[in-house]
Amino acid sequence: MGESIITTDLEHCFVCGRPYPQIHHIMNKSDKKKSEKYGLLVPLCMEHHTGAAGVHTKPERMLAMRQFGQKEFERRYSHELWMREFKKNYL
Repeated sequence: MGESIITTDLEHCFVCGRPYPQIHHIMNKSDKKKSEKYGLLVPLCMEHHTGAAGVHTKPERMLAMRQFGQKEFERRYSHELWMREFKKNYL
């Protein structure tokens, strides 16, 4: 697993601060490797990852996470690279 451009603390949930989180790839499925390559990774506790309040169960939370990730990516790289790599604008 690579580093994150979102946070330097991969030991605590990005949302609530609980220890021992799971690593969430902001872009999943076919773009999972690109998430790792570009650091689009966030630590999430089970509740905020796959639980009732999680990004995998609440589509609006998944969208918010992708929007946040896109903003950080574009701040570091560019909108053009985002569109070339991920082909969808979440903003």
